[in-house]
Order: sequence, then C-alpha cells, then structure tokens
Amino acid sequence: MVSEICYITMYEEHIEHAKRIFAQCGYPVKVVYTKIDRIHENVRRQMQEGVRVMIARGGVPDLIKQVHTLPIVDLQYDFLDFLEPIEKAYEMSDKVALLGWYKNRKNFDKYRSKLRENLAIVEFGKTTASDCEEYIEGEVKKVLRRGIQVVVGGGGVARAAGRLGVPFVHVDIDREAYIDAVEKAQYHLRIYQEQEHRYKMVQAVLNGVSEGVLAVGQDQQIIQCNPVARRLLRLQSTGEKYPPLEQVLPDEKTLRLLREGRKITNHVVSCPGGNLMLNSEFIQVDEAPVGAVLILHETDHIRDMEKRIQKNLIQSGYYAKHSFDDIGGDSAVMAQTKKKAELYAKTNSTVLIFGETGTGKELFAQSVHNSSARRNDPFVAINCAAIPESLLESELFGYVKGAFTGARADGRAGYFELAHKGTLFLDEIGEIPLKVQSRLLRVLQEKEVTRVGDDRVISVDVRIIAATNRDLKQEVERGRFRRDLYYRLCVLTLSLPPLRSRRADILPILRILLRQNGLDSAEFTPQARRLLETQEWPGNVRELDNFAERVCAISNKAVIDEVLVRNALDLQDDLPAPQTREAERERLLAVLRRNFGNKRKTAAELGISTTTLWRRLKDIEPEQE
Repeated sequence: MVSEICYITMYEEHIEHAKRIFAQCGYPVKVVYTKIDRIHENVRRQMQEGVRVMIARGGVPDLIKQVHTLPIVDLQYDFLDFLEPIEKAYEMSDKVALLGWYKNRKNFDKYRSKLRENLAIVEFGKTTASDCEEYIEGEVKKVLRRGIQVVVGGGGVARAAGRLGVPFVHVDIDREAYIDAVEKAQYHLRIYQEQEHRYKMVQAVLNGVSEGVLAVGQDQQIIQCNPVARRLLRLQSTGEKYPPLEQVLPDEKTLRLLREGRKITNHVVSCPGGNLMLNSEFIQVDEAPVGAVLILHETDHIRDMEKRIQKNLIQSGYYAKHSFDDIGGDSAVMAQTKKKAELYAKTNSTVLIFGETGTGKELFAQSVHNSSARRNDPFVAINCAAIPESLLESELFGYVKGAFTGARADGRAGYFELAHKGTLFLDEIGEIPLKVQSRLLRVLQEKEVTRVGDDRVISVDVRIIAATNRDLKQEVERGRFRRDLYYRLCVLTLSLPPLRSRRADILPILRILLRQNGLDSAEFTPQARRLLETQEWPGNVRELDNFAERVCAISNKAVIDEVLVRNALDLQDDLPAPQTREAERERLLAVLRRNFGNKRKTAAELGISTTTLWRRLKDIEPEQE
C-alpha cells in the first residue's frame, strides 16, 4: 500500500527507531533518510510516489517550506526531551553545548533557565539546503574554539560532530510526540484529500466543457487551462508552467481590457488555433479581484451549436417555419401590412394581430419572429381557444408535482418557460378567461412566472405576439376582457385584411396553393377568374386552401374552368345549361390552342379519348358559328 505520510530525517541512525514506533502504533508512515543538500530532491521524489503530508523535526520543516507547498507537521521537542541527553553528555564532560533550531520549540524558552548554567546553547539561524551542512559545521567549530568537548543536537549536528571527531549525544523525542505528529498528519491528509477531490471535480467540469477555459492571475500569468484551451492556444500539456497570457494570446484589446478590469463580451481574437470568440469574467475572493476567467469559443463551433439548437427546436416543434417571403399577395394593402410587420420585427415590443379566421395571423407571427433577433430561439404557439379553461393556467405557467389530480409526477414547465429567450404566440387571446387574464398581466409586467402549486418565482425573457378575431375594445366594454391587459397587449397592432378587400391577391395565392397540392402550372378561363374573384371567401386563405385541395382531388386538368370551379365550390346547381356549354367550349378550345391544334395531345391533357374529344368538338361547333 502506498503511504501518503512520510517522516523524513537527516539522522540515519534514527531510521529504525522511528520505524519501530510507527509500526507499534499501527500507523502507515514511510520513513526516509536524506542528506541536507539533497532534501528537495528527496521530497520531490516522495511526492511523485504518492506522499501528500510530511513529518520532520529540527530545521528540516523550515528547509522544506522554502521550496515545497505540501503540508508539513513539525515534530517538536518537549523540554523533557533535552534532559536525558544533556545529563548523558555531562557524564562525559562538564563542557557541553546544545546546538540546533530550538527557539520555537515547545516549552523550551519556559524551561531554559532551569538548564545548567554552564551549558552552552546555540540557536541556529535561517539557512538553505545548499549551505546548511557548512553552516552547522561552522557553528560546531565555534563552540569547540570555546573549549566545548561534547555536543548535543539533532541529525545535522551529529554529522558535523562525526566529521570533526567530537563526542556527540543525539536528542530524541518522546514516543507520544510521534503519535501526536502522526495524528496531525492524518488530519492534514484528510483536508488534502478533500481539496484534491474538489480540485478533480473542478478539473472534470473544465475538461468536460466544449469551450476553452483559461484562468489568469492579476499579473496575467496563466494559472489554469483546460484541454480545449490548450489545443486552441497550442500550449504544453499539464505539468509544465504556463507562460504569460501575452505570449499565447497577443491581442492588445484583450490585454488592455483585462488590465483595466473590464469585462470582455464576444470579442474575436486571432490565435494559433484560428479565430476565436472570447468572453471574460473576473474572479473575486472576499470581494477582492484576484484574476479572470476567459472563455474561448471556436467560431465554427458557434455556428454548429446554433444549427444544433435550431434542429432541437424543430424536433420539439417549437420553431417558426415561415417568413415574410411565404406570405402571398402583391396588393397595395397587403404590401403595406407586410412592411409594417417587418418594422415590428426589429423591436422587442408586444404585438397584437387582428384578423378574421384564415387571414394568416400565425403566418405573420412566425414571420415577425424569424425576422427578429430572437430567430434562433424558440417560437411557441398556443391556441387559447383549444385548451379547456381548467387546464389553460397550468399549460401557460406550468405546475409542480402534486399540484392537482392528474398532474405529472415530475411536474411540467409551462409555455412561458418553454419560450424563454424566444417568442410566445397566443392565438385567440380573446378566449382567455378573466382569472387567467389576471395572471397573464402579472407575467407581462414582472417578466416572472410561478408554477401552479409552487411559490418559487422563475424569471422569463419572452416576447409576446397575440392574435384575435374578436373586437377586444368591445370585449373590454362588455367586461369580458381586462382593460389593463388590453393596453399591455396592444403596444403594436397589426390588422390583416380579408380576401374580399384584396381580390387581386386571390389568383396569385391560389396558384401557390395549387402548386403545394401538386398542380405545378394552372390556367384559369376568364369565366373561372370572374367567379373566383367575386366569391366572398368568409374563410379567407384557409377556405381558399381547402378549395385548392378539392380542385386537385377531383381533376388533373391544367386548365381550370368555370365548371370545375363550381364543382369545387359546390355551386353546380346554380349554373344554367347554356353557360355550362359555353364554359366547356372555352376550356376545350384553350387546351387545343395551347397544343397548336394537336388533338391527340389535347385529349391526353384533358384525360379523355381522342374519339370523345372529336365528339365534344362536334357538339360545340354550331356554337362556334
């Protein structure tokens, strides 16, 4: 088993003694000997082998702290630890010196006056690993020149005394001090393990994101970098010290804004990995700035992400498929209406669309959305008249688990939440009951929703486009529609003209609808045109669409005549016999002319035999004269 706690000592003879104590106590502590000049090399090796906490004594803890940041437990001497070795030294000579780093030892200053008066005590000063050995030997030589015959101290003093041939007594530490040190080391190890777990979690999060994430200090030195950022910026793998930001991202604007403490939003920079979109947020600890986080997006990735978002919206049904190009009709009134709607698309204001059934209210709503800045976000449409009053509130605002009988076990987001950042189209808004109108008004005012059965407030950013075929002013006067909601909705208004007020658009729109139903080219006889343009079309474009579908279902003729129109409109009984013969004559002659008198092609186009064509032509010849 790899030990994560290591006791490191500069006194080789002490290794077995320490091992026995740790083994007797059942502690998995690794014991390592090191020479002073190789202490940092040995510490690095132990860290590579899995050591996370060090135990050391004397001057070793301070030497390690000069270079390394891992936790170190200082195995401190107690006053009583000095008594036995000092007495042992006095048995050898009355000229004794105690040397070492004892200034901060536990209870040493308190009991120092109780030591023998003729005992020379030498406090070592600060030193480094490279000159420590020489420094200790120099201090031992000094006491020897003062007549000292026996020295007392730790491992470093022991080696110096050995080289100089001076009698030496080693200061050991009580067994309880070792136990106390290991318990402290285990505490530090638990803290380290928790911190390492949190660090690995953060690393996993950073490594899991598809954007490049880069953290810099206030000096713009890179301190953290995820794999995507390393790839984009051509940085070395982890383990190497990262260079300053200016070397890998030499963009003057970025560096200047970071120095000035300003946030960066959607700034395009050039780097070895290509053009990147850069955003930044500042890091604060205890309300003091300590650095910044840079988020790097590949421009191609942004485009791909937008495509994926659009695809998901399409799959979920929350998207707008129509634009202003899909709106047929070139009449002056329609051109003016489209122009007004295009201007509305440039704003974020609420739009209220008035129009009879079938005039294209949702078509205009989708077109406004697709021409707005919200085009890449959801378009959610709801027909308020199609949802039972008892469910409308929960459908609009959502509900939580157990909100009502029959509710889904995990609750559900409402249409406002689903349309967040996009557009919510409320068709037939005049059908909303007064109770729901009140909640709807609050959402429009506060831009917040609360799910049914919940008290948590959810912020939403939604543009509202509403539509109605009712006279809402009249509904307000009758008390069926809230006046405050009406004025909140009709910030921008759009009135869609019915077909009867733009009869010039009937045939162009009909040709589009026929193509959608499989009839790519169609010609209308004069009688058919007159009949179509004189109809009232109370269902407007929706009724016209139904008519086109019926025409394609009952005939495959390229020429649409009055007979066919009356059949599709179910007006056959109103047509006098002479008019029927005239319409048939016009239809046959038109096809014949188009085929330059070729009767076989004409018959094939009309779906009849050549013989039948000859007979019909013969029947109408007297009429031609």
